[in-house]
Amino acid sequence: MEANYWLILGLVLLIGEVFTLDFSLSCFGISCFVAALFSALGLNIYWQLAAASLTILALLFTLRPFALKYLIKAKDFKDNIAALIGTTATVTEADGVKGMVKIDADHWAISADKPLAAGDIVKINKVDGITLLVTKEEK
Repeated sequence: MEANYWLILGLVLLIGEVFTLDFSLSCFGISCFVAALFSALGLNIYWQLAAASLTILALLFTLRPFALKYLIKAKDFKDNIAALIGTTATVTEADGVKGMVKIDADHWAISADKPLAAGDIVKINKVDGITLLVTKEEK
């Protein structure tokens, strides 16, 4: 009967790992499965807790660093907005220092430090909400 509780707790922890992605809840979830195995073998709660504790320590100090270093490479990931910074675009509409550019299929409002004209090439420096802050590229 105790094995069922360990299995349920392990599943809950593995599901929680989906939301954290730091591999710590996975270590705890796997240790619950080890404790469930010890429970199914008929060992008492002290053996189950000892097995779970040793498994947690082993996984946290061996498997977790490996997983964080080699499996999760999202630290250098740029989302679509951050990827715009540093790129250039052509002004489609201009009204003084305000205007519009088209990047891929999206239209973006822009704000520049100098007056713009349609056809100017601008460099994107920053994203402020839904407005791109740009500088005019000199020809």
